[in-house]
Amino acid sequence: MSAAIYNIGDDWGAGFIGNISISGGSAGLEGWTLTFEADFDITNIWGAEIVSREGNLYTLRNLSWNANVPAGQSVNFGFQAVPGPGGNTAVNLVLNGEEVEPPVPLPALSVADASVVEGDDGVSELVFTVTRSGDTQGPVSVDYNTLDGTALAGSDYAAIAGTLVFAEGETSKTIHVEVHGDTLFEPDEYLNLVLSAAEGATIATGTATGIILNDDEAPAPAILPVVSIGNATVVEGDPAAGSAASGWLSTSGNQIVDADGNSVQISGVNWFGLESGNFAPHGLWARGYKEMIEQIKDEGFNTIRLPFSSELLHTSTAPNGIDFSKNADLQGLSGLEVMDKIIEYAGEVGLKVILDHHRSEAGAGASGNGLWYNDAYTEAAWIADWQALAARYADDTTVIGADLHNEPHAGTWGGGGATDWAAAAERAGNAIGTVNPDWLIFVEGVATYEGQNYWWGGNLAGVRDRPVELDVDNKLVYSPHDYPNSVFPQSWFQGADFPANLESVFDEAWGFIYREGIAPVYLGEFGTKLIDPKDAPWLDAITAYLAGDFNNDGTSDIPAGDKGISWTFWSWNPNSGDTGGILNDDWTTVNADKLAYLQPIQFDFDTDVTGGETGEQTPVFAEFLVTLSEPADEQVSVDYHTVAGTASTADFTSTSGTVVFEPGEQSKTIVVAIKPDLIAEADEQFSVVLTNATGATIGVGTGIGTIVNDDGTPTEPTPQPEPQPEPEPQPEPQPQPEPVDGLDASLALVDSWSAGFNANVVIRNEGAAIQGWQIEIGLDNDIANIWNAEIISRTDQGYIIGNAAWNGGIASGSEISFGFIGVGQVNASDIELII
Repeated sequence: MSAAIYNIGDDWGAGFIGNISISGGSAGLEGWTLTFEADFDITNIWGAEIVSREGNLYTLRNLSWNANVPAGQSVNFGFQAVPGPGGNTAVNLVLNGEEVEPPVPLPALSVADASVVEGDDGVSELVFTVTRSGDTQGPVSVDYNTLDGTALAGSDYAAIAGTLVFAEGETSKTIHVEVHGDTLFEPDEYLNLVLSAAEGATIATGTATGIILNDDEAPAPAILPVVSIGNATVVEGDPAAGSAASGWLSTSGNQIVDADGNSVQISGVNWFGLESGNFAPHGLWARGYKEMIEQIKDEGFNTIRLPFSSELLHTSTAPNGIDFSKNADLQGLSGLEVMDKIIEYAGEVGLKVILDHHRSEAGAGASGNGLWYNDAYTEAAWIADWQALAARYADDTTVIGADLHNEPHAGTWGGGGATDWAAAAERAGNAIGTVNPDWLIFVEGVATYEGQNYWWGGNLAGVRDRPVELDVDNKLVYSPHDYPNSVFPQSWFQGADFPANLESVFDEAWGFIYREGIAPVYLGEFGTKLIDPKDAPWLDAITAYLAGDFNNDGTSDIPAGDKGISWTFWSWNPNSGDTGGILNDDWTTVNADKLAYLQPIQFDFDTDVTGGETGEQTPVFAEFLVTLSEPADEQVSVDYHTVAGTASTADFTSTSGTVVFEPGEQSKTIVVAIKPDLIAEADEQFSVVLTNATGATIGVGTGIGTIVNDDGTPTEPTPQPEPQPEPEPQPEPQPQPEPVDGLDASLALVDSWSAGFNANVVIRNEGAAIQGWQIEIGLDNDIANIWNAEIISRTDQGYIIGNAAWNGGIASGSEISFGFIGVGQVNASDIELII
């Protein structure tokens, strides 16, 4: 009997990932439709499509490639959703008209809080109790690890991680964490113990707080010197005139070259979503697009491959999956206009863009028919769309070219006829050349040539017999795709000579084009989750191959001065089911393991040039003077960190550290590197904030850095006629934080200046230990920046603020703090706190 199983892959409160597995049972399925009732809102879906939603009744069905489910096998799909009143619950599942029996409930695991008196020396133990409730038959296991709170691993306790195993019938186990004694007076400290990856059970309470109780007396009060920071002003300056950043790109032999003939290497990342039903790059529900683009550059990528669909260019459907509070200037735009904004800002920060026709109708993956056209979107329409885009961006050197079509796996290479991809690529490339002869033309491969199969889009073996020829010379680049064993267990991954065989595998499919000097090669997609053990040696081999070390022996095999094969990694997005992304699932932090493989082959258009002269950049720094009110007899230290304001991390380099005053010293300097640009903009500001002084108290704790624009006056947008006002709907009641017994909060102004102020909020807990907190701040001023907390919403009265990911737990008798920078003037007595 076929079945459908629903589970939650990840839940971060404001959203969650739902996973559904469809099994074929004993007879298999030829197409499937699933209905269920849920009041959550699905914002993104992969591996299936939404047929309808009527009230709380969802109807979903298969995609073309996963309709058939053989007997004894299963297919999986997932979605991202915003929880409704019923949370993330889905009930009454019906598969192909038959009710799905709910799964047998698994036992639940819970971990309880613990506390221990610290002691003066030696080791004491926090003992956490993990209990199993429900069914006690069969073994159960769960992973655990400690996380720092105010207690720090190494100094306050010994970090641990491991797996807890319950034998059949066992209902309780303990985890012991060693605590280090000391004689320092300090507040009670806490750490967290986290359960994860349960097998044979669910996790009911997965995080416990361990409280280390202080038993040391407070030292006698002392009069301490005062440490303060001043402001800094610096003229922005202009970036170095790296010749590789100038003009359009062309080709010379197997090299991509700039307008001055210098070899350059595209080393970028794919950011998908415009080709989907969102009609916008994914992740804009979590972050602002400008912040996202700045991070792409900061992580060392120089190019964005931007997939889109034919439907995007013609639809009247408004883009969705965008948090307009984080992307205000995208409000009311079409999908194509959103693409304009992405390209515009990418150009402002110095990135290049390759447009990729990913599919005909909006959706995920390659076009279902494996071709660049279908009945709704003909080849003629496809070519006309490319000509329209070529004209649209003809004066913008940010867009360097057209990836004509993604993975034409049903196409043939040569031979004529309607499926001859090589001929179609020539027709499209030549049509683009009549409108915009400056663009590079990227031509992907097919899947099969002369009976030899390779990855979709990766098989370019036919180039040797039937090369693509364009009317505009020196603009053709071949673009294969390549993936590892985890995406599909191809035969070459199973050979006894793996991974040494990969050089010949790459050579035969696409590498010969570069190695024999036929044309440049650009690997448009490659990626991995780095979970399958065969993926790491594949990634090591392919990145070495791209660098020009074809046999991966540590020695370059290409002439000095030449650049290796260009590339864009798949993907920036974490929500790629096959590969994951550079970003982790929080859409903010990065996967350091993947970046470690890519960093050696990254290329900077501004500095990595061959031939010619590269302009030398005079470093620009903002210098903040930190002073002590009087010399100290003992060492004094204070931590500092930068905080973005109207200036973002695209304008300065974020930094943090500790300033140390040796006995007798009274002044130190904090230096922040400024990133010059050529953008006409207003003067911008950021802050340097002092915290955690030792041996001193903090007086003026915030220094304001002003970056003076030297690129002319910003252009004011042309005023648009204002629409006639329509009756406004009544506002919905704003969410209010629930009061919690024992919590108290206080606010202090750390510093103020003519344009703003810096405030610090301390939350104390005199009640039972809590996990997660919210506070309402009655404030008319705008909050420009916040740290150690997150803004939940803006209300008529002010703001609702919630904990950051790492400080939601407050033990009994403990406190946490967070800070923010506000715009304008304010009196502390006028700010109301409700908790």
